Amino acid sequence: MSTKTNRPALVGDFEERGVIKKSASVFIALGYPAPYRVGISSLGAQTIYRILNEQPEVSCERFYLGDPEDSAEPTTLESGRSVRRADVLAFSIACETELAGLVRLLDNAGIPPVRSEREGRYAPVVVGGPLLGLDPRLAEPLADVVVVGEGEKAAAAVGRAVALGAKSVQDLSAALRGEDGVWIPGSGEPPAPALAPRECLPAAAAIWTPQAELGELFLVEVARGCPRGCRFCVMSRRARGAGPFRACEPSRVLAAVPDDAPSVGLLGAAVTDHPRLLDIVRPLVDAGKRVSLSSMRADRFDEALAELLSRGGARSLTLAVDGASAKLRELIDKGVCAQDVLRAAQAARRHGIRRLKIYAMLGLPGETDEDVDELAELLLELSGGGGVSASVQAFVPKPGTPLEAEPMCDPGVLKKRFSRLRKRLKGRVRLLPTSIRWSTIDWRLAHGGSRSALAALRAGRAGGDFAAWSEALESLGLSRVRFGRS
Repeated sequence: MSTKTNRPALVGDFEERGVIKKSASVFIALGYPAPYRVGISSLGAQTIYRILNEQPEVSCERFYLGDPEDSAEPTTLESGRSVRRADVLAFSIACETELAGLVRLLDNAGIPPVRSEREGRYAPVVVGGPLLGLDPRLAEPLADVVVVGEGEKAAAAVGRAVALGAKSVQDLSAALRGEDGVWIPGSGEPPAPALAPRECLPAAAAIWTPQAELGELFLVEVARGCPRGCRFCVMSRRARGAGPFRACEPSRVLAAVPDDAPSVGLLGAAVTDHPRLLDIVRPLVDAGKRVSLSSMRADRFDEALAELLSRGGARSLTLAVDGASAKLRELIDKGVCAQDVLRAAQAARRHGIRRLKIYAMLGLPGETDEDVDELAELLLELSGGGGVSASVQAFVPKPGTPLEAEPMCDPGVLKKRFSRLRKRLKGRVRLLPTSIRWSTIDWRLAHGGSRSALAALRAGRAGGDFAAWSEALESLGLSRVRFGRS
């Protein structure tokens, strides 16, 4: 979060709509340990911001991570207040390396990042977010309170407790003990992830801005959970602690969208599995709004949806094949075949949606060069009808999934696979590979438990680059995770 002046960044710098400004007896500072354009695109963080501000006694204000060289004390966007004045500091974390951002924000605020060094002399630090659904221990050394799983009820409980006077670490911990999905580090094993009741759904943003990573979209979910059983995915019904698939009533989704929001992003782990998706998309398109969907499955994308999205201004389609070949997609229970992808692409192009983006992984167990060649053939076939880009990442086995115990593919092997794919595509498909090196960092951190937070402490203070992370992981014994050959 940076501006061209020396003053603190404020709401007006970001062209935001829907900002909540209020005066209240309780001040909660909600931080996101990533740059503004990433953090403002988090529906989870925006939902917590809205829920906290719905409580009359609470004013929740936001702050984000600045440039790497920025060591200024964090201040909130809404009023420019120092976060050190907050009664509670709350953070939402989505991925492993954001732990270092949490460390930086606390350091810059003059607050010791390690819980044991704060000794109750500072405002309580509450940490939640998708990452801690994988393993709550990832934030154990840093947090006074950890929110595990879906955070709607816990956020409301935090707001109520602080409004009633629980502003010290000891008082807030006592008030929240036993709350669904709340873990007080040092008080035993983490609880099972909480599930939000249906009356809390859908999650909806408060703010939209053209400066968000996802563009000027008002974000609202259409479903919670996933009915699919993909063996690699932390959102699938097979993942540890996963809740049931809950499709939101179309009327509730539509009611959450402001009339003046120009564009709407419909989110969820399995958007196209919503049985009444067209009843959500059609009214939005008819109202003149551009509509974007996440997590579209090729086997659920049809002519009717293509026509609506095209009429709503969509000019690109994103689909996930995940496994490089039919054999690997069967291994991970993806449930999508090459013909599904080709049919979806054809339907999109018949309605003027000509740009395609394909998500895929390399490095799944049992993968061979022949599997890579099969992916290249599919991408080349798709490229015959329009522009195609392929976002290809290394497979990272995640905790809580059926494949969590699999070793990650050897980086040298992965590098050769990416090179083979690039050569086979002959420049006809734009290849967007993720960093193999950073994927290995994510893998080690995901499986490091509480040591990962300590690695983040060292890496964040050493600059947060790849060398800093590697040295931190080595010093804590987290670099000795074996690689598989695949």
